[in-house]
This record gives sequence, C-alpha cells and structure tokens, in this order.
Amino acid sequence: MPKKTALSFVLVFIFALLARASAESVTESPSNKAARVKILKADFEGELAGAPAAEGKTYLALSLEWENIHPQQKIEKSKLEKKPDRTMGVGGLTGGKAKGEEEYVDADVAYQVPNFIDHAYCLADGKSYPLDKLTEQVPGGIGLEKAFAIKKFGEKKQVTFVYVVPEDAKNLAFQFFDYSNGHILVPIKGDLTLARGAGGGGGMALDQFKDDFIDIAANKMDFQAEFKGEKAPEGWQYAVVELAGKSLASGNIIQIRLKDYIWLSTNDGYLYYCGGATTSEGGLVRFTPEVYQNQEVAFLVPAAAKDFALGMRIRNSVYNLKLSLDFALEKHKVLSSHRDGKTMEILVYGLRQEGDKTVLDLGIQSLVTSGIEIQASQQFILKTGEESISFDAAATAALFHRPPDPFTIPPQTFIRFELAYKNDKAPTALYYRGYESEKTFELNEIR
Repeated sequence: MPKKTALSFVLVFIFALLARASAESVTESPSNKAARVKILKADFEGELAGAPAAEGKTYLALSLEWENIHPQQKIEKSKLEKKPDRTMGVGGLTGGKAKGEEEYVDADVAYQVPNFIDHAYCLADGKSYPLDKLTEQVPGGIGLEKAFAIKKFGEKKQVTFVYVVPEDAKNLAFQFFDYSNGHILVPIKGDLTLARGAGGGGGMALDQFKDDFIDIAANKMDFQAEFKGEKAPEGWQYAVVELAGKSLASGNIIQIRLKDYIWLSTNDGYLYYCGGATTSEGGLVRFTPEVYQNQEVAFLVPAAAKDFALGMRIRNSVYNLKLSLDFALEKHKVLSSHRDGKTMEILVYGLRQEGDKTVLDLGIQSLVTSGIEIQASQQFILKTGEESISFDAAATAALFHRPPDPFTIPPQTFIRFELAYKNDKAPTALYYRGYESEKTFELNEIR
C-alpha cells in the first residue's frame, strides 16, 4: 500500500495567552489587566539589516515599551521563600506560629509571553501581517519563538518588532492577542477602524473556501522574476499568491506545511509545490483566530504557464482555488492506462526522443484519501530489450514538466509529469511496479 503522508495541519494551542477563546470584539486599548504597551517609534525602511524590501513593500520597525501592571498578590511567606514546614503542622507547640497563622506578603506576578510569533501582529488597511524574521536581527529585537517575561510590577522592557507591510498602507495598528488578560490594540498611523477593517480577508478574492477549521481566500496572483532575493532560472518565474486566512478552530492557530500541502496546478495537470512564503517558521504558514492573516506564498513555475489553480490539503481533504477565470482542467488523449487496485491509476500520454534522452509523458490519478509518495526510480523502469533503466534525475530536473518535489500525490488528485531517461537504444517498454499490482506498457504500441 502507498506510504501515507502526515496530516496537513497542526493545531497549536497557546497555553499561556490563548487559553480561553472568546468572540469578544477587539477595541482600542494600550493595556490589558497585566501589561501596558507604548509605541516609542515607528520607522518605515526600504532596506533593513542589509535586506531590501520587496517591490511595493516596506519594512516597519516598531519599537515598543512593555510595562508590567499586574497587581501584586498575597502569597504565603514560606512559599515565597521556598521554606518547607518542617514541624509537620505543629509549629505552635514548639514556640512557632500556630497552624493556620501563616504570614502573608505582597508578591509580584510576572507577565509572560511564551513567544511573540503567535500573538503580535500589524494590522494594515484591514489586513493582518505577522512578525518578520528580521525581528531576530535588528537591535532590540527578539527571537520569534523566544519566551518574554516582565517579572516585577512597574518593570519596563523595550522590544523592536519588524513587519513587512504594503508601501502604500495608510492605516496601521499594533494588535496583540491575550485571551487571559485581554487584547491590546494600539494605533500606529491613520484611522484605527480602517486599520482593523471589517473582519474580512481584505479586498476582492479570486476564490475562497471555508470548512470547520479554516477560512482562506486567494486575493491575487502576481508573476515575479525573483522572490525574497532568489532569482528564477531562465525560462521560469515565481507565481506569488496572496492568501488571507483565519483559523476557525476554537482559538487555536492552524499551521500548514508549505512543501507538500500547498501547490499550483496548470490546465494540463502539472503540479508545482510551494517553495516559500513571506513569513514561515519551520516551513509552516500560520493562520490565527479572529483576524484574517495575510501571507504571500511563492511557486517556481514555467514562464509560459499563465492559468493556475491553487491546491491546499487540510487534513485529508483537498481544496482548489481558481486563480484565473479561464482555468479548467483539460483532458488529453490517453494512449494507455493501468489501474493499480484501489490506490491509483497510471496514465501514459506519450513519449519523445530528445538526443540521447527518452522523455515519457505520464499521469497519476490518486484514488485514496491519503497522500501517496512515489518512488519513481523504483516504480517506473524503462526497458530497452533486456536492459532496465531508471530515470535520470538531472535530466528530469531540467524539464519544465518535471515531477513535483516532493513527489507526493495529494489525496484523490490528478497530476501529470514527465520523466527523462538516458539511453542510446530504442525503448521497448515501460515497467510499472505498483503498490497492489504491476504492469508492462508496450511502447511500440503507443508511439
């Protein structure tokens, strides 16, 4: 049976600050029950820490002062001093305080944030933007997943956050989520109501889907020659899709792995997995509750391809968002096919000779509700008489219609791909070693 891939999402419960999700509205407040936030400085920079901002974007370096305003609490002096009661509760008989007469003192309550990446956002013209990785590199910055604490009442600490926001953003605010002590919302620029927006994804969406875990809209798609400083190879380009998503999973953050759970597919069924995002930790994109978070995800695609659908796997369900009105999966003539039990169907569309290479045009239709990992070198063997040849990885990587990386078929999804084989003899057959069966395709019959 096919090797199943892991679930497409991770629910992250934020134990300290997002312990009790609620539907309360978020209103302007520079403080909650335990902390006060003051904006010291907001600088907009075209370049920061040696990294230029992407076209149409700017860095916002936000310097904040955090103050612990949590009221002191009464606590038993012995617990504060960590002194155990060694009299076994009979201290009064030996000249000490009688049982029940413990001395109490006022003690500070630390304000603790397990990490800022889950809680601190910039709102700009109705869209939400997460902390940028440069937060860890600028003076006064902090690790995105590092714990932060202000231990004593009245104590203050300064932290600098970095966000990437649209260059033309007119209304901005700092949003901090804390379900235990209250949210914090502080204006940065312009109108606070417009900064927060009406709670939608921001702008007209090309397409959108919603289930019981997540609501995601694809707002727009642009083609770029480079993404985050990486230039596309000749004949390729980056398709950059702006997503606006919100978790609906009861106060939990949803994380989606980029590498094999988000992809673009063409009209012909060729599939290209996501290669990066504007903000990702550990190869994940994150969507929080209450406010739609905006992320740009990038795909390296052939420059000649223009019409795409965005595929996304949530658990073992697959959703497709049309990114152009003209998108429709085209059907091409199948020269030969084989059904591998209940796992998948193998389709052969043709082959061609390019110098010393034979290129096979193939397709796979998944029939299962889990991902299928393909081992092309072991499963698709070219025959030239008695000789067996595995596909050539370098020659295949040079093809515009190479297999996706990783070579994983999403649940119940069709993908088309090409494999290149180095050989100097006329190929006679393609041997397929399946999960439930095997098949020899006679190539002489399908040329």
